[in-house]
Amino acid sequence: MKAFVVEKWCEPEEMVFTEMEDPNPGDDEILIDTKAIGINFPDLLLIQGKYQTRPKRPFVPGAEVAGVVAKIGKNIKKFKIGDRVSAITWLGGYADKAISTEKHTYLMPDSMSFEEGAGFHVIYQSSYFGVVERAKLQAGETLLVHAGAGGIGTSSIQIGKALGARVIATAGSDEKLEIAKKCGADIVLNYNDATWSKKIRKEYGGVDVVIDPVGGDVLQKSLLCTNFEGRIVVVGFTSGKIAEVASNMLLLNNISLVGLFWNLYAQNHLDRIEKAVDTLHGWFVEGKIRPVLFKTYDLSEAVTALRDVTSRKSYGKAILKIS
Repeated sequence: MKAFVVEKWCEPEEMVFTEMEDPNPGDDEILIDTKAIGINFPDLLLIQGKYQTRPKRPFVPGAEVAGVVAKIGKNIKKFKIGDRVSAITWLGGYADKAISTEKHTYLMPDSMSFEEGAGFHVIYQSSYFGVVERAKLQAGETLLVHAGAGGIGTSSIQIGKALGARVIATAGSDEKLEIAKKCGADIVLNYNDATWSKKIRKEYGGVDVVIDPVGGDVLQKSLLCTNFEGRIVVVGFTSGKIAEVASNMLLLNNISLVGLFWNLYAQNHLDRIEKAVDTLHGWFVEGKIRPVLFKTYDLSEAVTALRDVTSRKSYGKAILKIS
């Protein structure tokens, strides 16, 4: 098989694109003929050795794929050869064949393309647990989504609308604000405008829930427009800055500040993951949610795709495709 290999902690350009022996699934594993691969921001951190976990080298990066089941281990019950599936692989995705486990593999709805399947689970599961589980967003509440054109942003907007909320989204350019609008955002604001938080407070009555994958000053300003008993969910730090929050700001309006590390659900709470996936697949079939695909790249263009994602050139999901 063809794959990108990380032999040392490095920049993406230093990965080795090479021919490897096809992997064989173990008793509890599935071999997938990969058709499409999702690119995620943490892929870069993993390659650089800066992520929360540091896999043994050499390794093939890539956390999610979609394709066709090629082989199954003897203990696999839910899948058969030829099934169209999407899977969270954690590692091994940047290749034309990938290994997954039964518990992190999902039959795709008939109407879902391989490209959509490869860009679905990491962002939609993450956003589901942020919006539904951690923030407990209710119909009629107002949801503020930062980086509204990114993967977490677009999926959070769609989930908020599926739940019956009013959604305000921020982004850093007119093009990205338009993407957020197309996802269903009722109000869009450029967070390069220093007055965005005041506008939300004075013109739109504040917000009840904030989904923040940006961090830094964006989180600080979100405190100023969050309503009584509002909930702010910290999803990540794409700004590169971890905000230090003055706890008195939480006290003054009874605001809850909570974190989301979705991996813990995926690793330790599979019953809740299954419930989330059932709901998300249902919304997809009903047309309430659909991955926003920025661009598809050939597998050999993985470095370009990863740089486009991590330099904020992209929106939604960037996808690698097997020719």
